[in-house]
Amino acid sequence: MKPVICFIDDSDFEHDLVRREIAPQAEEDSFVQAYTFEEAEERLDSTVPSLFLLDLWGQDPDVPEPVITPQESLVKRAASIPDLDSVYQGLDTFPGDRHNEYLKRLFRIVDGWRNLFEAACAGVGQNRRYGIRNLASARERYPGVPAVFYTRKSLISDAVAMFRAGCDGLFIKPTGLDDEETRRLTRAYAPELLEALHRLMASRPGA
Repeated sequence: MKPVICFIDDSDFEHDLVRREIAPQAEEDSFVQAYTFEEAEERLDSTVPSLFLLDLWGQDPDVPEPVITPQESLVKRAASIPDLDSVYQGLDTFPGDRHNEYLKRLFRIVDGWRNLFEAACAGVGQNRRYGIRNLASARERYPGVPAVFYTRKSLISDAVAMFRAGCDGLFIKPTGLDDEETRRLTRAYAPELLEALHRLMASRPGA
């Protein structure tokens, strides 16, 4: 019997990527795809999966009226984020560790945009509760079965939450400039992803 990889994601596009770009390269495996953990249980029936491949970010049902942040609000917040000029200003004469100071200044820019992104996501109700809930359900219903996250939008704070919740790994979804490039990158990444998943499944032969 082929190992069963159970993929749970709330996006039609992501399901199509797995169905068309990843699963055809996984001749040794079977895929069960679902949008919720409850649907996954129905599709699995009495089958115990070999691994859960979980999306992290999804729509939070506790945000009843998601809204897109107005552009003017984002422009106002973005204006307070340091620009590249601030990175190089006075750097040549900085008296301490210039390399470390350079990276610190760059990170201030990254951190500013990260905070802006998190605020915009909160407005539309997109957060990690979707994936963490699915992980908790998988742990309760199928103890011992490895579960990893496969995500595109996650941030460092999400990674901390994922590993505190007990996930077995984290993989980043390839992202292109448009859907077609994302599809091509996903197809190219599939062998590497599948190899890593197989290693994890092999380390849990009794799961």
